[in-house]
Amino acid sequence: MTDTCLPLARRHLLPLLVAAALLLLFALVVALTGTNAALFLMLNQDAGLLPNALWANLTFTADTVFAMSLLLLVASFRPALFAPSLLLLILGTLFVHGGKALFDAARPAAVLVSDSFQIIGPVLRHHSFPSGHSFTALGAWTLVILAVPPRGLMPLLTLALLAAASRIAVGAHWPLDVLVGSACGILMACLSAWLVQASAWLRRPAVLFSSAALLTIAAVYMPFFDSRYPDTRLLATVMALVTLSTAAAKFWWPRVRQAKTPSSLD
Repeated sequence: MTDTCLPLARRHLLPLLVAAALLLLFALVVALTGTNAALFLMLNQDAGLLPNALWANLTFTADTVFAMSLLLLVASFRPALFAPSLLLLILGTLFVHGGKALFDAARPAAVLVSDSFQIIGPVLRHHSFPSGHSFTALGAWTLVILAVPPRGLMPLLTLALLAAASRIAVGAHWPLDVLVGSACGILMACLSAWLVQASAWLRRPAVLFSSAALLTIAAVYMPFFDSRYPDTRLLATVMALVTLSTAAAKFWWPRVRQAKTPSSLD
């Protein structure tokens, strides 16, 4: 298979690394100036000008089950995406859950008066830092950006940042959580792609098919997944149907046919 590694050319990496650095710089400014709560209230209030359903669906696109379906969809055309996707899932789980357990930071609902800001979906109170949804959104879209032509970088990065910002809009996370989670998602995705490029072991067929199977299971499960956010069922169902039909036609069925070819020649 010739398509074994995602490109890590400067035209891909430089804008992504600059974006991660700017996000971390902004996070440092917010932390040093003590403006985390004030910025949250301002952004959350401004987000109320747009429909709740928009923010609910954007935040759903940052959920792990949606991100896995997205990666399966793109990897069906670019199989080189499978191995770094699996690695990102492993590294991301360790980073996000490790960070949440280590800091155990209170979310806005546990600190602020309930009627002072908007909450869409579940009321969350604990394990705020870092934002797992923000990490997932930027991590998944970064891998997609590495897999597509450079002209798609800015639109896809903007979409990923909107998905991350939705965590403030729904009242689930502080800006600091989102900024750090987003930056680390970019960096961890780039690291995952680099590790696959550097290690022949990670490019073995067993890794590819393990990742493809895991992502496919996530896509099958997605229509039945309770996101706890309103108006996301249609997006989940449509995305699952598109992803599974594409994966079946572009990835699974060609490999089933290829596997049957030697026996048919006998």
